[in-house]
Amino acid sequence: MDLEGFLQSIVDFTATLDPRMALLLFVICTLGEIGISIPFLLEFLWVNVGLNLGAGKMPPIQLLGLWASAQVGRQIGTAVIYRIARFGMPALTRFYHKIRLDRFFSKIIARSGPIGRINITSPFSVAFARLIGGRFPMLLVMAAKKRYRMLALGVLLSSIIFDGLYICVGAIFGMRIEDIKKFNPIYTVLITVGILAIIYLLTFIIRTIIKRRRLVSEPSTDLPAEPPQDEST
Repeated sequence: MDLEGFLQSIVDFTATLDPRMALLLFVICTLGEIGISIPFLLEFLWVNVGLNLGAGKMPPIQLLGLWASAQVGRQIGTAVIYRIARFGMPALTRFYHKIRLDRFFSKIIARSGPIGRINITSPFSVAFARLIGGRFPMLLVMAAKKRYRMLALGVLLSSIIFDGLYICVGAIFGMRIEDIKKFNPIYTVLITVGILAIIYLLTFIIRTIIKRRRLVSEPSTDLPAEPPQDEST
């Protein structure tokens, strides 16, 4: 099979509610919650699903089926890690205080202004932490506070935002393709990679700007030394 045929098979694979596709999403999301993942793989699949959805090749009901399989995988992976965390909670609590996660979250809340009044164990806080790369620290907090239901709701909310972003972007490009079968699959893959690159570049730029503004707003701890005084006066 040549490269074009291989890529076309990938595009076709993400176009229907194939049990293999559903199983693949389930496994990827389950392992991803545990901490085992292949960079860009899940994003690549979601963008391809969006391309097929926008081109009219995939019915919305099939999209919901694929998304549901991914969501089940995320919830199972989260439940496994949560139970492991609860089982080792005495040691985990000591580790939590040793690395000063409590002070870390308190410092973030103190610098957040009105946002600091938001409940840190709410589903919205969990979703926000997951979207900015704080999945495991937030899971430790939720395990320590025994808030599994809030954690599960946060996983659901962040999944809707994360998956929906890539699917929508893919669908926007897919709507511009009259017949995806006649569209060169190599271009489809290039579009997918380009979309992912743009999204990650924007994310990196935003994080850099936020980090720099935070450093500027922080008061300097290095106070200048007082000039020596003339004892004769």
